[in-house]
Amino acid sequence: MKLKHISMLTLLTLSINVQAETSITIDENSLLEISKNSSVPQLEQIRAAMLEAKSKSGEANDALGVEAYGAYNRVRTKEKAIIAQIPIFSPITQYQVGIRKSFKYGLQANIYTTVDNRGTENNGYENIYTTTHALELNLDLWKDAFGRVTRRKLDNVELVTKQSKIQADINEKVFRVTLRRIYWSLVANQEKTNISKNLYKTALKQAKDARRRKANSIADASEVARYESQVAARNGSFLLLGFERENILKQLRTMLPDLSTKEITLGKYSLNETLFEVLACTALIDKTKGVPYKYTQFDELTNMLKNVQINQEKIDNSYDSIDLKLSATFKKTGVSSNKNTDGTFSGSYSDSLDDMNNNNREGTSAGLMLTIPLGKKFSDTTAVKTEYNKKRMKANIANVETNLVATHKQISKTIRILSDVIKAQKVNSKQLSIRLKEMNKKYSQARIPVYALVQDQDQLLSSDLSIVDTQLAILNTLLDYFVVFSDTPCAFNKI
Repeated sequence: MKLKHISMLTLLTLSINVQAETSITIDENSLLEISKNSSVPQLEQIRAAMLEAKSKSGEANDALGVEAYGAYNRVRTKEKAIIAQIPIFSPITQYQVGIRKSFKYGLQANIYTTVDNRGTENNGYENIYTTTHALELNLDLWKDAFGRVTRRKLDNVELVTKQSKIQADINEKVFRVTLRRIYWSLVANQEKTNISKNLYKTALKQAKDARRRKANSIADASEVARYESQVAARNGSFLLLGFERENILKQLRTMLPDLSTKEITLGKYSLNETLFEVLACTALIDKTKGVPYKYTQFDELTNMLKNVQINQEKIDNSYDSIDLKLSATFKKTGVSSNKNTDGTFSGSYSDSLDDMNNNNREGTSAGLMLTIPLGKKFSDTTAVKTEYNKKRMKANIANVETNLVATHKQISKTIRILSDVIKAQKVNSKQLSIRLKEMNKKYSQARIPVYALVQDQDQLLSSDLSIVDTQLAILNTLLDYFVVFSDTPCAFNKI
């Protein structure tokens, strides 16, 4: 028996632990904490987008970095010379090492050293060394003169990177606002469920009373049917609210995977206190003169977009421009080919360096390359690119600026209207409640038909549910405001 009791106690303990692990009670603050302390796919995507922009910025700047390189080449042939005095060199071994760098001012520099080692098998040449130290410069004299295209491209990449950081911050705040919106939808669903549940119980009681009266020949079948119909309708509404709740929970679990396997219940909340915070926040917003740019980051995005637009227009205008480039090379060469006593020639790498230092082996070369786009297609493409980017940027900037002004201008009026709607709805519900009491008395006195009583009950239910919907609309309206003005300093804003 003792063993049986111990086993039952163990199973009970395990059951309690499993239930504790698979259920969670949530409120608004706990949801926000979960989103901060867990891996959330949407937040990871937001951060990934920021890292992508940062990566592209790195790639653009890496193109201007210092780059070391090396090359090796070996040639061997058994061909014969056509003229005996001109030998066929084989094998030939060539090395090259260098450092090159591109600058944002339309200049590329390349410093390198090449070593050429060659000889012949039968013509008396062995290990002939030619060593060259060179500096090569390529300068854009027109299209990218002083880097006017390159620098603007780099500026735009940097602006886009900064923009992505701000956008990531905005998107994270939008995510949390969306999370709060889902939470309050869940609260509103719970409020409507409570109202519907109470009226469903009332309908069950009335149907039971009707069946009792029919059994006592006080009521007829039509009255019972009407109450049974009301029970079915109330139950249908109750079930639909349960369906709505499951959809809301699905959204919540999708946003927070940590909740995907847990049974979710609502903790304590006060809708009236929250609405008071909303009205206090609205009063604070109403006192603000003009658009409160200090409470938003969208104005920073707008300024960046304007700078990107300016740079992009100048980049696009250069698309069909002529291009003139200067290429210059400065080099010193040393050759080691010493004649031996037997008439053969041989050398060494060190001797080639000595020759370079002891003798004037300097050389210079320079050249110009002009590129002129021909045909109307180039100018047409430039016009299309310019117009496309102009319209695209202008539309983005206008959308942001319009959204800022419209959101701030309408918030107070919208909430004030909704508050007045709630007042009217509450008056309506109060009067309907008074009327319903009187209708119940009249019905008990058989002075009114059953459908009149049920009709008044439906009207009161509809009015009470409408109050909850309007309360949720007020909350969502202010949450929409926080999407734009995310740093508004008020109690309802969970910054």
